[in-house]
Amino acid sequence: MTAQLSGQINTLEQSVAERTQDLEKQALRLRTAAEGARDAASAPSLSELLDRASRLVRDRFGFYHTGIFLLDESGEYAVLRASPTEAGKEIMANNHRLRVGEQGVVGRVAATGEPRIALDTGADSVYFSNPLLPATRSEMALPLKTSEGVIGIIDVQSDQPEAFTQDDVAIIQVMADQLATAIERVRLLHRVESNLEELERTYSVFTRKSWASPAGNKTSNSGYRFDNVRL
Repeated sequence: MTAQLSGQINTLEQSVAERTQDLEKQALRLRTAAEGARDAASAPSLSELLDRASRLVRDRFGFYHTGIFLLDESGEYAVLRASPTEAGKEIMANNHRLRVGEQGVVGRVAATGEPRIALDTGADSVYFSNPLLPATRSEMALPLKTSEGVIGIIDVQSDQPEAFTQDDVAIIQVMADQLATAIERVRLLHRVESNLEELERTYSVFTRKSWASPAGNKTSNSGYRFDNVRL
């Protein structure tokens, strides 16, 4: 009876520990998603938005490398635009870009719009080996998608094989969706501001020309006359 009770207690303790771990993972998922949403809403510029997102992923999960790629205007290349790691900053300084559909996990995801995980980069023929990231053993790339299609990719790399779980994928995909929406919002705001500035410049030029025209015409007697009743 003592042995049975001891076994039941051990089983119960294991169940409680597993449930506690599940709750902690769920709390992490919600907290990370909330922080991503907060940063997306408050970032003043696109570069600041991307920097905050890449740093949040790195800090929450402790990955070896985190980077955010955006597609160029032609849609031909995925260009690294943000990374919080020293290696990532050096890679960006070299104008690192990958051809869509042809180079690496990032290039494949940019072309297909589907997530891809390389659990063992040594055995994955699609993996692009970067000499500045020699310790990478596994890689995960998730698309940033809007109604217009793929606009970028979140790329995370680990120095451990088979480092990514379904929970990792779920959490980072939520962040990817939030980030894509925020990027679209920032770009739209930038276009509106640019159009407004162009309109103001055009109106300013038109106003100056309108006032300069009668002032430069010395033979004109155009003007206003007030007879103490009306103009």
